[in-house]
Amino acid sequence: MLIRDYPLPSLARRLGDEGLHVVTGAFTFHLRIELPELVDDFAAMYAHFPVEDPPGIDDASLRVASPPLRRHLFPRARIWIDGESPFGTVPARRAYTALESCLNYCIASTPLSMLLVHAAVLERDGRCLIMPAASGSGKSTLCAALCARGWRLFTDETALFSCHDGLMRANPRPVSLKNESIAVIAGFAPEMRLSRVFRGTPKGDIAYVQTPPDAAARAAEPAEPGLVVRPVYTAGAATSLRPLERIDAFGLLTDCAVNYSSLLRAGFDTLTGVVDRCAHYELTYSDLEEAVRLISDLHQETRVGAPARGSSPA
Repeated sequence: MLIRDYPLPSLARRLGDEGLHVVTGAFTFHLRIELPELVDDFAAMYAHFPVEDPPGIDDASLRVASPPLRRHLFPRARIWIDGESPFGTVPARRAYTALESCLNYCIASTPLSMLLVHAAVLERDGRCLIMPAASGSGKSTLCAALCARGWRLFTDETALFSCHDGLMRANPRPVSLKNESIAVIAGFAPEMRLSRVFRGTPKGDIAYVQTPPDAAARAAEPAEPGLVVRPVYTAGAATSLRPLERIDAFGLLTDCAVNYSSLLRAGFDTLTGVVDRCAHYELTYSDLEEAVRLISDLHQETRVGAPARGSSPA
């Protein structure tokens, strides 16, 4: 059963009572929501995800509620993760942004037997495009644009590499857009469903792109790493690709890795395997349509296994 199959009143009752066990691919979480205004946001953004019933083993359990003393005068929201509340309260109107942040925290802190890298990942033809980058690079904007042009969303936040077989596991939650990128994607892909805009967060204005139905339905399908592209948004810049040396690609992935050092030799072997299997580039762009076209062309050019142009052994 999918979340969209629940009538909204029934969904609200279940979330407020026993909760839902939601499967987002490589991650399963038990969610209880005791904040009625949050149910609409959650139902819209996770509409296409399945509910595990009967439940299996959850990776994390989350409960969202209002602290009793401030429930009416100053509505606030607090999130408990596995019974603990590691973060402060937020205004109730921004509870959804806090929920997404807490899910990111859960994935990054759960002892999964996979290498975690801060990156957006999309798939086409069984090969993954990996975009590791810091905040402000245009990663999420480009990720949403590629989704709108037929790429399958794997993740907007954390790339998951299996240390067993080197394949990538999907966890396609909603894509987070900030500030100017909200209007950019609304104009670029008006058919995509966006959440309401959450204003006044520590990162400015935030909106989310609903996970596409195909991404949610195929979240259990792994894929091979194929391309590593570091996006660099520069206002007014011509769109261009520059090959990265393998040693630079290794350093980039290491810098963005979440648990590389804790995995010891398994982390090193997994990361070097990714570098060996991929072509590596840096993409500078200001025009979103040109950037999507250039990446799609690069995917076609490299999908037969041709080495990255200009690359040399590490």
